[in-house]
Amino acid sequence: MPRLDGPLIASVRPPGSKSLTNRLLILAALCRGEGVLRHPLRADDTDRLLAAIETLGGIVRPEGEVVRLDGGDGRFPGGGLIDLGAGGTPTRFMIAAATLARLPVTIDGAPRMRERPIGEGVEFVRRLGGRVEHLAADGRLPVRVDPQGGLEGGELLVGRTASSQFVSAVMLVAPFTREGVVIRFSDPPTSATYLELTLSALEQVGVRVVVDRSGDGGLRGIEIPAQVVGSFDVEIEADASSAVYPAMLAAGLPGSKIEIMGIGGGSRQPDLQALLALQEFGVEVDAAEDRVIVRGPSRLRGVELDCSAFPDAAVGLTALAAVADSASRFTGLETLRVKESDRISALAIELRKIGCEVSEEPDAISVLPPADDRRAPDSPIRIGTWDDHRMAMSFAVIGSLLGGLEIEDPDCVAKSHPGFWAELERFKG
Repeated sequence: MPRLDGPLIASVRPPGSKSLTNRLLILAALCRGEGVLRHPLRADDTDRLLAAIETLGGIVRPEGEVVRLDGGDGRFPGGGLIDLGAGGTPTRFMIAAATLARLPVTIDGAPRMRERPIGEGVEFVRRLGGRVEHLAADGRLPVRVDPQGGLEGGELLVGRTASSQFVSAVMLVAPFTREGVVIRFSDPPTSATYLELTLSALEQVGVRVVVDRSGDGGLRGIEIPAQVVGSFDVEIEADASSAVYPAMLAAGLPGSKIEIMGIGGGSRQPDLQALLALQEFGVEVDAAEDRVIVRGPSRLRGVELDCSAFPDAAVGLTALAAVADSASRFTGLETLRVKESDRISALAIELRKIGCEVSEEPDAISVLPPADDRRAPDSPIRIGTWDDHRMAMSFAVIGSLLGGLEIEDPDCVAKSHPGFWAELERFKG
């Protein structure tokens, strides 16, 4: 991968938000009437969720940059076998949503997804009256969901979880249960920023929600009554997670300026906070109403950064530390151990290949960049991507800044950003 000489002056609109697309697809499939999504993400994760909805009898009508779904009024018409590949979010959402099918549903995924935890999500569904059976190991895929006429609902007491996706899944199906759902948090919830995003998606389509907050604004409880979700037509804003990579590129090239269109300072996507966190590296970041503008400084400084609000984007920020002028430490990363890869371990292995000294902890990672972070290696260094889209995109940026890196399995970016390599090539042009 050749080094990109700056400065970079460009604008880009990332694809639609993966997190919002997944949430709104579930709501569209279950609404009464038609759910319309404009500029949704079309990538492996979201396309597999669309295919699952079709398998369960949903009607999906893609029309260019628009996807229309005929809602099932709180139920999926059929059932069947669905394979959600490596998609953690679609899998966990569908375990809850499948309880609203009219026929049994078997849910499976890729080998890595079979290793990732789903037990807490299964237990939540069971507590609300759902019938879910593990077909192999407890707490792992595959599972069989026997709908038995829908989902009762009720009250859940939730502590710390391995993933916020289990709670989001319950929130998305709550309007379609017979009794509604009340969630009480006994501890500060895991990745609360993603629960806030789920609340935003529910509110965007008119779902009535009662939120109980502590004095500092934290979540203490969420009540979602049983209700009809009517037709809706929504615009999906650009993906903040995919915006991190062009922002990293501009940050690492002194004098650069990149405008990231389609997402502004009012977004509730958690990874907007990752873009703003670039300021800790010395980067100038301005969040306007409809765009985020990133300007690269003369040098990047090391950081001490709590990434608990944006763990996915922490992969890119940790990689960026390889071209800073001093050591960095990133904390709040406990959920990264159970993502598409063990991202803390994967980052440590790959960063060491390019000369960084790395120390990993259960929920943190420290990076000391090499003494000369701008010298390309004598021969290409092969960077393993661990079948993880975020690893591939993060090190593609670092390879563009340093030169001399070769990214294995580049096609894994299709999980969230199929156009990534074309976007990167356009910057180099």
